[in-house]
Amino acid sequence: MEIIGERIQLRDFTGSDRTFFGELEGHELTTRFENHKPDAAQIQKDFEAALSHAQCKPREHFNLIICRTADNIPLGGVSLKLNWSEIREWEIGWALHPDYWRQGYAAEAVRLMTCYAFESLQAHRIVAYANADNIRSENLMIRVGMIKDGVLRETRYCNQTWCDELIYSMLERDWVQLNL
Repeated sequence: MEIIGERIQLRDFTGSDRTFFGELEGHELTTRFENHKPDAAQIQKDFEAALSHAQCKPREHFNLIICRTADNIPLGGVSLKLNWSEIREWEIGWALHPDYWRQGYAAEAVRLMTCYAFESLQAHRIVAYANADNIRSENLMIRVGMIKDGVLRETRYCNQTWCDELIYSMLERDWVQLNL
């Protein structure tokens, strides 16, 4: 699978992306707000899962690498998974290597993936979750047009303490309104 944007492309991970995947998933800044930093075995397991998702039919989980179109440099990853088929709810997530933060790449990737979900997967609702202390993720969710549904109190155990989690969403009608 491949989705082309203005400055980036999203495509399935391949075996040759293993090193980058490990760097991204194990970086202290990309895991700062997660429940734990994965070890090498967990990273390998997650990479194999990303490769296997691309083979599933029908596809209910997308784990794509974000590459800069101009030079094919890997920048990060974006995922989309079916949460609840009855209401056509998909969950989106992303991680960008810190070397590429604050350049608009994550927002472009989220917009591309959101567009794909609504146009090709007939999504009704897309949700995203973030640690309440992760201001960058919250700002990104707002920037792409997601609306705050609420705060889930102490649903993450991060850095030896319980943390709140934010939930944002975009409905199909919100997406249509943004793209008029």
